[in-house]
Amino acid sequence: MVAGDTRVAIGYTSGMGTWDSGPFDNDAVADLLAETDPSPASFAARLRVCADADADAYLDVDDGQPAIAIAEIVALGFGYGDLDAAPGRVRALARMLGPDEDLRLLAIRALRRIREPGHSEIASLWAHDPAFDARIAALVDRLVDAGS
Repeated sequence: MVAGDTRVAIGYTSGMGTWDSGPFDNDAVADLLAETDPSPASFAARLRVCADADADAYLDVDDGQPAIAIAEIVALGFGYGDLDAAPGRVRALARMLGPDEDLRLLAIRALRRIREPGHSEIASLWAHDPAFDARIAALVDRLVDAGS
């Protein structure tokens, strides 16, 4: 691992690839958090890839993973979730973002699209683990509640 690698700052300490079911537990999200301009516009663009995908389009896992992470950051920005347990970079992004209604609505649409079996690689990859879909459903619920 290269000194100063931002993956260390968000909880990754291995040079090996990372893949798990948590919203920040994969290399695509580590790269997103390290490289992406953390503006609402950049987050919206990532969410739109999933939210605005054609109904028959098959969503790639590399689009779904960042959208899930951004949705979690959006929920944390509204105060829904355990901000203290989130990695430091995620906490900073959630605080910087704060409540953002446009992103909340996009995140809900993106997550609903990501959960569609047969139209989402991430849903297909985690189909064997009902807990994964339950976590995504709970995230959607938190985002819906944030608008109440």
